[in-house]
Amino acid sequence: MTPPPPPAVTPPTPTPAPPAAPPSLPSADQAPAARHTALALAAVCLGFFMILLDGSALNIALPAIERDVHGSMAALQWVVTSYTIPLAALLLTAGSISDRWGARRLFVSSLAAFTAASLLCALSPNLTVLVVARFLQGIAAGGLLPTTLAIIARTYPDPLERAKAITVWGATGGLALVAGPLGGGALTELFGWRSIFVINVPVGLVTLHLARRHARETPRRGSRADLPGQLTGITALSASVAYLIEGGSLGWAAPVPLLLLAVSVLTAVAFVAVEARSPHPMLPPAVFRRAAFSASVTNGFAFQFGGYGLQFMLAIYLQQRWGLSAERTGVYFLPFSVAWVFGTIVLNRHLVHRGPRFLLWTGALSSLVGSTLLLGVTDQGSWPLFAVGTGLTGLGCGVFSPSLNAAALLAIDPAYAGLGSGVLNTARQVGMAMGVALLGSLIGMPDTLLGLRLSVVLVALCFLAVIILSIRYVPRKETA
Repeated sequence: MTPPPPPAVTPPTPTPAPPAAPPSLPSADQAPAARHTALALAAVCLGFFMILLDGSALNIALPAIERDVHGSMAALQWVVTSYTIPLAALLLTAGSISDRWGARRLFVSSLAAFTAASLLCALSPNLTVLVVARFLQGIAAGGLLPTTLAIIARTYPDPLERAKAITVWGATGGLALVAGPLGGGALTELFGWRSIFVINVPVGLVTLHLARRHARETPRRGSRADLPGQLTGITALSASVAYLIEGGSLGWAAPVPLLLLAVSVLTAVAFVAVEARSPHPMLPPAVFRRAAFSASVTNGFAFQFGGYGLQFMLAIYLQQRWGLSAERTGVYFLPFSVAWVFGTIVLNRHLVHRGPRFLLWTGALSSLVGSTLLLGVTDQGSWPLFAVGTGLTGLGCGVFSPSLNAAALLAIDPAYAGLGSGVLNTARQVGMAMGVALLGSLIGMPDTLLGLRLSVVLVALCFLAVIILSIRYVPRKETA
């Protein structure tokens, strides 16, 4: 009776063998899927790179544009602001449209429009056409930006993988901000200012191909569009950004800025009233019921105000107070730029498993310490303190800035991913505009050193706010 047990034991031995074969089948099937996912992320990052590179490279080319089209410097400011205003104003509307229309569809359409507008910029015969073309670029960029995070959320359903993808997305932005001045200067010197816009055409066509082939469409919400909410929201944001821009140059109490402020306040009140009564509001109040999302939006505002406002303000200080040229100013900012990229590409990527809360408060702490050190900056002899302070600030921004988006996407209902991205990026753009305008006006005070210290205090308070809000409201770990 002992022979029967061996046959009973022999069948289990083949059972481990079949499981050894199936793993090779899924790995073969997963390879194309992983390729599609990587190429979809590449398309999104390229689109994001184009938006930021175009803006940062243009600043270097403005003197060349002035010489070529014979425009005044005041008129040239509209080459920049005609892009900024529609970009900031349309982010919220575009986020809502992407949830209804599909983020991939809006991304492809906006990218095609951005590429065509870039070509029009390159072919502009005069300043008027260039400003109009830049305005069209801003509209297209407003459609592109919120769809990037919505597509990432769709492509990477796993929270940890999504956080890694957002880190790559954030690193792309950091590289664009560093490469913009360097690449813009080189292109302008070698081929003229029009090459800055020409380069967008082949990159845009490649990105269009990748997005159409590899990006997946996001789920759509079937509710109707809220036209009154969109009109009042666009008007309020446009007037707010225009007030910050014009107030910084004309004076905050000048008639034009005051008129813009009045329009902004009135339309903002109208927007709140319209949304409260709309059956299909563009900005549902439910979006802000999650404290983690509201905290992420506030953190986004504080980050852009502090990180980008500080960069703008210090560049003015170095050239006016220290008498540096634009080229030498760029050299002094190398610790800030290099540390920012290192923090995003290396530190954030290796620490992403710790969760967004850890990255937010530790990164903001580094920026807080760095910006506080800048209170001791006086004349050119204090350049070591300037280098350490800006380096620590840039390092912290690089560590925590990608986690702002990860925390926001974790906190919002996936059905509102496009809208949530639009709300976050709107807060960020408004924060940057306000930081540039307010800190720029402070550094323009008769006592430049006092203006510097007041500006640094405001920046430090922004980073302190990120620390407090993150510890209090942001989840400790990535959770589904």
